This record gives sequence, structure tokens and C-alpha cells, in this order.
Amino acid sequence: MGHKKEEENFSPDNNHKSDVTTTMSYEDRTKDYVDIDGHAHHACLENDKNGNCNGNGKAVVKYSRSDSSGKKPQSLFEIVYEIIKEKEQRTKEMGTLILLGGMALLFIMSLTGLCVMWFTQYYNNKMLENLILSKDSETTKSWIDPNPKFDTLLKVHIFNYTNIKDYLEERADKIKVEDIGPLVYKEHTVKVNVVHNDNYTVTFRDHRTYKFLRDRSSHDENISVVVPNVPFLAASQEIDKIKNPLLRGISMRMVRGAGGHAFYTLKVKDFLWGYKDPILTVKSNFGRGDKYFGLLKNRKGTSVDSLQINTGEDDIKKFSTITQFNGKPALDFWTDDECNRIDGSDPSMYPPHVVETREPLSVFLQVFCRKVPLIFEKEVTIYDNIDVLRYRTPLNVFGNPQENPNNTCYCQNTDRCMPSGVINATRCYDDAPIYPSFPHFFSGDPNIYKDFEGIEPKQELHQTYADVHPRFAFPIGGASRLQINLALHKGELVRSE
Repeated sequence: MGHKKEEENFSPDNNHKSDVTTTMSYEDRTKDYVDIDGHAHHACLENDKNGNCNGNGKAVVKYSRSDSSGKKPQSLFEIVYEIIKEKEQRTKEMGTLILLGGMALLFIMSLTGLCVMWFTQYYNNKMLENLILSKDSETTKSWIDPNPKFDTLLKVHIFNYTNIKDYLEERADKIKVEDIGPLVYKEHTVKVNVVHNDNYTVTFRDHRTYKFLRDRSSHDENISVVVPNVPFLAASQEIDKIKNPLLRGISMRMVRGAGGHAFYTLKVKDFLWGYKDPILTVKSNFGRGDKYFGLLKNRKGTSVDSLQINTGEDDIKKFSTITQFNGKPALDFWTDDECNRIDGSDPSMYPPHVVETREPLSVFLQVFCRKVPLIFEKEVTIYDNIDVLRYRTPLNVFGNPQENPNNTCYCQNTDRCMPSGVINATRCYDDAPIYPSFPHFFSGDPNIYKDFEGIEPKQELHQTYADVHPRFAFPIGGASRLQINLALHKGELVRSE
């Protein structure tokens, strides 16, 4: 049935048939030269009577260095040889100087590089220390009550079922849905019930408030939509589990008397944040549960779930790792210890050493009741020339065990193992027929939505991603997208409408 949500800067997003309907989708030359002092000696083959050379004489030219000591003049070969030896000697001396100079330069460069590297690492370590959530630190104070300018946006899409009556009465072959959204809310989150423990952990709950942003929304939140009746469908499933025929009949009459139907028309505001439901009212009269229902009712205010995370004081590599969920070190929804592990990170911050090595990030998402991996994709530049690392969820993260064997333990204790793209989370939601997925069943088996018109999965709109600072690992942008699906159980109560 139809609702998806999307949180940006840290954000969620919509539907299923064959009995699953969607409820919501959140880069020197050196010259050496020698002066030669040479004299030309002319020997005449024929002299005139005055001893002068005649014009027919031929001259032989010899070169010698001036030498006051009376040494034998040098031949051209000897002079050249001497020059070469002198140049070799100078070259050797120069080479030695260059080598020594180069070694000195290399040493200086190495020393400088070492100093720069050491200083950079020292600087980075000092910066990383500012991430630590030590008690009464300025970082912790900002984490507990952040500046509103860092608030996230919650974008909600709801599927409006435009022909559900015709479909249920078999006058239409497919269910037509209309994506209503986004409905945008500013989400401010503070930490309450904060307790710093002796083992370098901190326990807390989230307290969220919301403000509707009409100028950024596609519709007003008072618009009416046709949506699944979640309390009615949940009651239908419970009634079918009753073995006693008499008790089952009485329960059906009570639900019928409350005026329940599989689908109803509600204002978006009521559907999301809560209204007094007649079926739940009857149930509460027997001391069972709340009279009010809203898909996001429990998200508003103080969370019913508590988290405990590592502060990073003893080891920065442990920073933000979840150590407990609702007081327990592991989940108990699944059959395998690996699936029940909760040692992923809080979605709002990640361990710096993991980001530095581009290793996959592991994020614990409460709505999915499990950890979800984020895989490094590429380096990108966002906003005003900010370089970040982009991570995305794998396409097979919710794959059927035949497609993704790592998901085997998510199917072993459920009545029904879903096709790829949908999670059977009934055990996590007290047996309520909740089947989360990505919006518009992105990356899911097309057979899931073959009976729908209006389902259009698109990666740029429906895949979860995070843009993370490459050194300090805090998220700068991204969108956490999910869709809440409700199974339309065709039990006795539904068939008798």
C-alpha cells in the first residue's frame, strides 16, 4: 500500500501485491671551456731573397701552449687529450658535487616529507579526537542538541489507490496507484535519556519533532487519499489464527461492528501522524494497546527504542559502533547470529578508519530490523566543490537467498520467504504484516508489482546512498530511502466484505 519516505542529508521512501500492498516509501646544460694560447708558425717551402715567404709558399700551422719554462710544445692531439683529461676531472668533481648535493636534497626532501606526513597525521588525529563523544565535551553537546541548521528533511510519498473498489470487485485487472508526494517535513532530532557508561559507551533515545514545509511539498497534508486500513488488515490476520470457531466468529463481528474495511479514505496528516481508530479502540477496551494509529506516529516524539554506541574514547576505530539495541547486544528476530548482530554504525556517523580504506560501511537500520551494507562507488564533488566519497546499497541487498545467500537466515523463521526486493519483517513488528523494501520496489523482482499500474522504480530516485567526508567520516549528504509494505491478507474477514 502506499507510503514511501525519504530522508535527505540523512533521508527515507512505497507497494506490493500478490498480497502485498504498499503503505509508504520514505605535471643544464653546463658549459665547460678552456682558453688555448696558441701561435701559428709558418714554414715556407720557398723564400725570397729577403727571407720573406713568397706568395706561392704553403703554410703549416701548429698550435702550442705558451710555456715560460721552455717545455716542448704540445701537439694538437696532446692538447686535446689534456683538455679531455681536465674535463673528465672537472666532470668527476662536478658529479661528486651533484651527487652530494642530490643526496643532501633527497635527505632534506625526505625529512621534509616525514615532517609533513607526521604533522598531517598529527593534525588528523587531533581532528579525529574532536569526534569522540566524551562526557561534557563540546562535540557531545552538539550531538545531543544539534544546531537546527543541520536538520534533516523527511520526504514522504503515499500511494493513492484510485481504483481499489473496482479491483476488489474484479472489474479491473490491475490496481492503479498514484504517487502522492513529496510531502516534506523538517526533522529536528535531539538525544534524550543520555547516559555515559564506564565502558566507553553512551546510551540514548532519539526525540524527533516535525514541521511541515508546504512551500517544498507537492500537496497540502490535508489532502485525502485512499489507503490500506492497516488495523483492519492486521486484525484479519490475527482472526485467522484463532482456532476456536466461536471465538473467531465473535471477533469478526466485533471488527465488523467497528465499521472496518480493507481500504478507507483518510487525510494524509492523519494517516501519517495518527488518528483514533475504531478497531484499535475496541481492542484497547480489553487492555490491549493504543487507540491511535499512524504510520509515523511512533517516529514522532521520543523513540520507543534505545541505542547504545561506542564513544571512541578508548579506540577511535570503535567510534559510533552500536553495542546494544533496547538493552540487548543482539537481535532475536532471526535464526543466525550473523543476521542478529547489531554492530553496524549509526546512520548519522561512521568509523573514520573504515572510510579511509574504502571498506564497506555497515549501517543498522531499525525500520528494516537488520544491518545494511553501503559499498564505496566513487569520488564525487558536491555543493561548493566539496570532495566526498559516495557509497550505495548493493542491488542485491534484499535479494532472495537463491540470489544472495547472505540473506538465508532472514527467511528461516518466517512463514513465507519473499521474492527479491522485499523483507519479511513480521517477527520484528510483533507479527504485523510489514514487508519493507526500497521505494517502488527498486532492485526487486518485477513479479512483485505485476498487478500494479503506477510502479516505476528508478535508481536516481529510489536507491539509498551516502556522501561521506573522506577523512573524518561524517555524512555530508545522501538519502536513506525505504518503503513500508503491508500484506493484504485474503482471510475470512476480508473475503466476507
